[in-house]
Amino acid sequence: MKNTLEHISFKFDWKLEEITANLLGQCYAYVNAMLNTPIRPDHHQDLLTISLNKGALASTAIEGNTLTEEELIQIQSGKNLAPSKKYQQQEVENVLYAFNTILKELIREKKPAVITPELLRRFHKMIGENIGEAFGGNPGQFRRQNVVVGNVYRPPSFEKVEEYTNKLCDWLLREFHYTHGQNFDEAVLEAIIIHVYIAWIHPFMDGNGRTARLLEFYLLMRAGVPSIASHIMSNHYNDTRSEYYRQLQNASNTGDLKPFIQYALQGFRDGLEKIIEIIQKEQAELTWKNYVHDITEKMQADGLSRKTTRRIKQLAYYIPPDRFYSTSEIRILHINIAEEYQGLSPITLRRDLELLVEKDLLKAEKNRYCSNYGLLHGFLPEASTPIRRHY
Repeated sequence: MKNTLEHISFKFDWKLEEITANLLGQCYAYVNAMLNTPIRPDHHQDLLTISLNKGALASTAIEGNTLTEEELIQIQSGKNLAPSKKYQQQEVENVLYAFNTILKELIREKKPAVITPELLRRFHKMIGENIGEAFGGNPGQFRRQNVVVGNVYRPPSFEKVEEYTNKLCDWLLREFHYTHGQNFDEAVLEAIIIHVYIAWIHPFMDGNGRTARLLEFYLLMRAGVPSIASHIMSNHYNDTRSEYYRQLQNASNTGDLKPFIQYALQGFRDGLEKIIEIIQKEQAELTWKNYVHDITEKMQADGLSRKTTRRIKQLAYYIPPDRFYSTSEIRILHINIAEEYQGLSPITLRRDLELLVEKDLLKAEKNRYCSNYGLLHGFLPEASTPIRRHY
């Protein structure tokens, strides 16, 4: 059992490994790209809902909560789960409430705050509300007894908790100088480091992990990370739960934060990349629909009837590019296509499909059809060779 507290040094070695510096640079590039890419409001809301739900489920799942996304959707539709899952429901609802409170204060009200012991207690109270004694007593109160974590780690004595928490907050403000100008790298490092230090100090009887991850979320949001990327860190820790605990234990044993920072940043970078891909896909779909609209409107201007124009738009919008489809498959590919061609003959459908082939919006092969979505590649900026990515 670890009995010394030398690892809680309130010091940080800024000589980062090259790979860590590269990861920070990639994270900044992805965040910057995200912030400068327009997203339709409805699509943004969908991404935000998914982000918050995943973050809440991941952060509680690390602590053993087994609630599923389907059950969370059921809760959000106004239905309560079985009494046996009431505790788990309350845990997830508390984290979601904390997320939304932070979004309101940082994004809508523009009221960022420095990290203080009072803020730590406030966050802990939010995630522990209405959970009861299973949460270790009064939410928002520092622990009043000594504990052993996982039969392995002994955090500071409860008499030292307030002192260590004050030192942590003072050190973060001094080291990462939020009130005197903080760059992206400093903000992200502060978020990861406070996570580890809360795990080390263990200021509360229960809920320290959730509080640490909530603080990390808060600092990333305060730094300007988009709300739709808010779940990434918690999701990464949950997806790699064994490695998460191993990295925390290794940091406790050595006092060296750099391996945990690299581990966290790798997950952050990968998560940001996935969201960028989702945004790019949505942008590509919007570009395709705009192009289809322009081509079909020109066809109408050249004499195509309004009814036919409306029909062929649905075909061009909703026939996928993944493989060639028969006419019978195409009729039921999407509800909009089915409605347009209800009661119409196969000859009419095939004639409309051939019109789209003539305009290069569809490709044909042996009386089967697929979207010519590859046309979008012609809309991309020209380059002599693809850019290689090095990690």
